[in-house]
Amino acid sequence: MSFLIPTHEQARAGLRAMKTVLTAAGELAPIRREALLAIQRHLLRTEFDLDALGPITPEELAAAIDEPALRTQLIGGMVTLTLTSDVVDDAEQAAIESFAAALAVESTTLAQLRNFQTERLMALRFDVIRRSLAGPAMKQLYEDQGFLGVVKNFGSFAGLWENTALAERYRGLADYPEGTLGKELWRFYGANDFKFPGEKHGPPEGLLTHDLSHILGGYGTDFESEGLVLAFQAGYKRQDPFSVLVFLLLNGQHGLRLTAFADPARGFYNDKPGAIDEVVRAFARGARVTVDLTDHWDFWAVMDRPVAELRREYGIEPWTA
Repeated sequence: MSFLIPTHEQARAGLRAMKTVLTAAGELAPIRREALLAIQRHLLRTEFDLDALGPITPEELAAAIDEPALRTQLIGGMVTLTLTSDVVDDAEQAAIESFAAALAVESTTLAQLRNFQTERLMALRFDVIRRSLAGPAMKQLYEDQGFLGVVKNFGSFAGLWENTALAERYRGLADYPEGTLGKELWRFYGANDFKFPGEKHGPPEGLLTHDLSHILGGYGTDFESEGLVLAFQAGYKRQDPFSVLVFLLLNGQHGLRLTAFADPARGFYNDKPGAIDEVVRAFARGARVTVDLTDHWDFWAVMDRPVAELRREYGIEPWTA
């Protein structure tokens, strides 16, 4: 499990700290209240009265939470929560900085927030991409296939050529037994009119974990569902999981285009009641998965396995929208 479960008192202190940050510039915005309630419901499984939770000082928080990993997780959560609103106030960033200093945490997500606030967008894009999903996927692709493999993958993605051997391997999934991961991937690509890896304009093979997470998680391909898949992946990712959530919110809430694979939107989660709750629920579901599918998962070794069997083996809980 990637998400660390705090004790009851640590959870209370953490919620007080997050509320302190989110009210540093005024009243608690509705979308942030929804996010805090969702964290309680799906991750912490506590029932604190948010209105009764008073502010907490950085020193008090440091005394309540001493585990370094839990401290880093809390700062990542603070940064993510500030991004649920359209604008991050300077007072909110200052509050996070104070808590991070008291906890002796220098997190990647805090550095990303600084770049966002100072509009250093090139640095922000580079750091978020290299730490979230695309960067590690490309690194693994290079490790597995070398420089030539990366060139072949991106050449076919750009439409310069077809990598026929790779494309034929994926087309061959049509012959896999019903219900297997391979057959469901073939159906997924056909139903959405996607190109297979190796075909012209097909995705680099290193990004297949995302598509396979759609299948294992049971998520669709509309804008909201794409966000849920990212949250699900953030939950099971062991390294820099909050960078994935930062990517999700910069893309869907702040309208910042980060990659060619994800169209941006502004204020999406403001306009859809319950959407932030679903994002947190997807993250919590991913956090209970027993394997990090972004870390050298050999999906070809299980393409002939039934999806239902893999869900049980990986600890993927049933999902209903």
